[in-house]
Amino acid sequence: MAILRFLSISLLCFFLLAPVLVQNISSVEKPKVLMVMDNSQSMLANRDSNYYRTEFLNQWYKTTQLLGTDYEVQFLNLGNAISLSDSSSFTQKKTNISQLFDYVNNTYDRQNVGAVMLASDGIYNRGSNPLYKELNQHALFYAIGTGDTVLKKDGMIKDVNANAIAYLNNQFPLEINLAAYACAGSLATLTLSSDGKVIHSEQVNINQAEFFKNVLVNVEADQPGTKHIVITLSSIPGEASLMNNRKDVFIDVIDGREKILLAYFGPHPDIGAIKDAIQSNQNYEVVAIQASLLKLSELNKYNVAILHQLPAKGYNTKDLVTQLRNFKIPIWCIVGKQTAVEQLPLISSIARIDRNQGRYNESQALWNEAFNTFTIDDITKTTILSFPPLQVPYGVFAASDNAEIMAFQKIGAVNTKAPIWAFSNQNGEKTAMLFGEGFWRWRLIDFVENESHLATNELVSKTIQYLAVKEDKRKFRVYPTKHVYEEDEQIRFIAELYNASYESVNDADVKLSLTNSENKTYNYTFSKSGKSYQLEVGIMPPGSYQFNAQAENVPDKINGKIIITPLQTELVNTRADFGLLRDLSRKHKGNFYEARELSKAVEDLKKNAAVTSVSYNEKRLDELINVKWIFFLLVILIAAEWFIRKYEGGY
Repeated sequence: MAILRFLSISLLCFFLLAPVLVQNISSVEKPKVLMVMDNSQSMLANRDSNYYRTEFLNQWYKTTQLLGTDYEVQFLNLGNAISLSDSSSFTQKKTNISQLFDYVNNTYDRQNVGAVMLASDGIYNRGSNPLYKELNQHALFYAIGTGDTVLKKDGMIKDVNANAIAYLNNQFPLEINLAAYACAGSLATLTLSSDGKVIHSEQVNINQAEFFKNVLVNVEADQPGTKHIVITLSSIPGEASLMNNRKDVFIDVIDGREKILLAYFGPHPDIGAIKDAIQSNQNYEVVAIQASLLKLSELNKYNVAILHQLPAKGYNTKDLVTQLRNFKIPIWCIVGKQTAVEQLPLISSIARIDRNQGRYNESQALWNEAFNTFTIDDITKTTILSFPPLQVPYGVFAASDNAEIMAFQKIGAVNTKAPIWAFSNQNGEKTAMLFGEGFWRWRLIDFVENESHLATNELVSKTIQYLAVKEDKRKFRVYPTKHVYEEDEQIRFIAELYNASYESVNDADVKLSLTNSENKTYNYTFSKSGKSYQLEVGIMPPGSYQFNAQAENVPDKINGKIIITPLQTELVNTRADFGLLRDLSRKHKGNFYEARELSKAVEDLKKNAAVTSVSYNEKRLDELINVKWIFFLLVILIAAEWFIRKYEGGY
């Protein structure tokens, strides 16, 4: 008993010293083999479609057995997006091969990816050229070529180029690119029709085995709205596919463009950046002019006025603003270091900045999640966070209290409630305020982040749209996020309901019905979001749909039309591109195989010494007291002493 007590007390005292256990843990990570199947429609657009649908697929998914337990195999499908899947249906209507490299780099970062095996026909119609992409994991790339490289007899409308909008009573051009393969000596008829009427027709003489022709047709914009033009190329006897003989084009015909005045005090790089952003939307025509050259009597021809660094010292801004307000022209004021900050209240009460003292802060934009004056794409909201800071006046901003703030100021690591981009509508006078200069830097970063100017274009375009739109006094409004969708796009609607005081409310249920050309009706109910309504319809079949919306206990009904265009990109070009696949495999130190050589590709992969397991050694420190068996040892020692004492009659 003395020994038992000695051991238990000694162990307890020892653990008071907090001893540490050092463990060397060794682990082995098997090489990952990513089996990527091109799941697009073009995979079956060939004479061996039955083979690829059955025998090849069965062999593809049996590679797990061929590789054995030394590899970790994952199956993925590639189309417009990438997904983990152990089955393929070949129904995707877009192919983006370049995204595969981004997906592997991001999803499998710091993992042991031994090889990527892609089964594809090499045809892509979305994204950039995959040859410009890299695999950061240094994985080998094996390409399995599917499809048919033989030139098939086929005539097609390869592409149609047209402006998204046209102006009423004007002509707009359609550039139609025709192609034909193995059809020399054939005749075909190109026809354009709208509303069931033929508006253009011409005969095409195909005189070469590989035939290309560019046709330019001018079409009259005879009525406002969405003009649907059907372009067809008559069939050629024996051609492989008729799906690529038709194209549907939708043109928005509008009454006229909004005229935007960009008045500035002096030269600045922001002026060119803002002008470019405005002109990206063909609905707008911008006129940039120095303020000193303005003729106040001619201001009424503009729909919106942008005042860059105005008011400014040395220029009579009061007369300009008074005239703009008399003509009921909305104002967008952009503040900079040339701005006379003390004169900003001339523009609007929300523009006032107190205690400025001529100082400026470097402030980044912080998106206001409560902003609902208009909608902004999620990508734009994310991009805003990476924009460089603007030069913003220091002081107390009046706009913090009575304006719709789109973005706040973030000064260093401090998030403030001071506005950097704000809007107001007081007594029918619309105003937008950008409290900072340096927008041109935003344009540069936007291009670096997104390879486009979509984010800055959207910010400017939505600001102009808010200012230019005529005030809608309806108490119930419903509108789709766009009027023409592609068939793989999510269809979204937004609804707004106002009470007698024109306050936004959502206490009533709002229902919407969609009716297609076959008079089949789909019914939906809006979800309530904040003080507005949103509806995610999802993906619908191609066609023309009439929508009708009504709110509970509200007499007004909203009617409209949306169009869903069919995707035919996968069937325009069905000739496999094995050259691209060979170049990809060569670049990433892999090999190219044809579909019937799949088993050979798997065997070569197994023999490749570069695709191997990786061993990791990890030193782990842990307190000895956390070892469970020591706890039970102490319990046994103490319990044994207690039991012996009781059994022997000791106390």
